[in-house]
Amino acid sequence: MDVVDAQIHMGPGGIDEVLAAMNALGITGALVDEYWLTSFDNRPHYALPDGAQRPVGPTAELAALMHPDRFAFLLRIGRLDPDYEAVIRHVRDAPGGRALRIDPGLSPAEVGQFADGGYDHIFRAAADAGLPLFVFGPDSPDAFARAARAFPDLRIAADHCGLYSNSMRTGFAQREPLDEQGQLALFDRILALSEFPNVALKWGHASSMFDLPAWPGDALSPILCKAVSAFGAERVLWASDYSVNQRGESWADLLYGVRGDPGLSEADKAKVLGGSLRAWIGWPA
Repeated sequence: MDVVDAQIHMGPGGIDEVLAAMNALGITGALVDEYWLTSFDNRPHYALPDGAQRPVGPTAELAALMHPDRFAFLLRIGRLDPDYEAVIRHVRDAPGGRALRIDPGLSPAEVGQFADGGYDHIFRAAADAGLPLFVFGPDSPDAFARAARAFPDLRIAADHCGLYSNSMRTGFAQREPLDEQGQLALFDRILALSEFPNVALKWGHASSMFDLPAWPGDALSPILCKAVSAFGAERVLWASDYSVNQRGESWADLLYGVRGDPGLSEADKAKVLGGSLRAWIGWPA
């Protein structure tokens, strides 16, 4: 099976080690979102004179240059970067550049900007460049719906099941936690975004979002199958994000919990585990 991970973090360095792990697990490729995990200060980036940040991805770009059949990359775009259009064109033209990402979910103020159109200039530029945009905007189905209507030609992926975990909800979002039924009800509103053909769902951090183990995955299976039923397997993108897994699960746990899912056909697994991502970001096998 052609398995392609829709989100891993890497850097600085680490290309050979990640490649060795991929070979051991049978993972063909990975979309790299370079993010240095020493702290949550958006490194690596350039600090611009006006206080804005411009994320960069030197390790991700190098990985894609050295191993174009194994790695592609996305780049985060700063909302306040005055040269955001040029940065987006750079990703479009760079070997291995396949997508963009914004992360308003890291603060309540930025969630509000997402809801009120504060990121629309980035949505517009991404659409003009023909690049898909991954959006970490949890618990915001109305904001996603507004963006999908406003930019019908832009491929938008809702990161991390479109949800906060409760630890993220009380931390980043400064909101009250939800019980199991509240989380599932909110997820139903995320699944309703499937009415927009330009929206996909990234199946990442699912074990944290629903507080269920990734392996063996039987408890998560009904929820994943419901997502596939809503979006179709061609718009559900598996992502491990193994390096910041909130439950401490391994890359193997996160992969094989989906690969062994009893509720999905082999054809659907092939899409969810890689085929759908390749089509969504235009990265042929």
